[in-house]
Amino acid sequence: MRFQLDAEASQLWLYLHAAGPLLRVGHSHVITTQALQGAVWLSERLEHSGCEFELPVAALVVDDPQERAAAGGEFAAPLDEAARTGTREHMLGDRQLDGAHYPLLSLRCERVSAAADGVVLQLDVSLRDHHSQLAVPVHWQRDGCTLQASGEFSFRQTELGLEPYSLLLGLLRVDDEVRARFRLLLHCRPEPAA
Repeated sequence: MRFQLDAEASQLWLYLHAAGPLLRVGHSHVITTQALQGAVWLSERLEHSGCEFELPVAALVVDDPQERAAAGGEFAAPLDEAARTGTREHMLGDRQLDGAHYPLLSLRCERVSAAADGVVLQLDVSLRDHHSQLAVPVHWQRDGCTLQASGEFSFRQTELGLEPYSLLLGLLRVDDEVRARFRLLLHCRPEPAA
């Protein structure tokens, strides 16, 4: 059965931390989006299930004040518009995501396997001209034609072929490790009556 993602009811959060000897003058960042598109298909045999998602990188939102406040801790302090705009330009620039030449990040299930409290998706991640693999634990619950999925995991930017942003020969930089969190809502189309 195929489940289509409800983008407006789904969200992805990425948490990036300042690093380096001058980290106190840097900022940690919350990157969010509600623009993920895609689908999941479930089979009676779990190993025959799969997924495909695409994310337009231009739809990534940098340091939304409400999201920073909700994250709390090192993220709680709001950043001004100039800081948010500058971070977004660097993120989408040719040394990072290069959104002008590579507008989409693609995720495709290579394997789905059972876990104690859900499933683990082995994802093929296509970003820029680089392919990498990520294992993502997912908690999910199905209620008829509705599928809810959520999870949290960490990855390294270098695993995705990205070089973390750095200034002053690395004295101030963004840490390689990124924490990701997601909440997805998907709906299927009911099978026609026989």
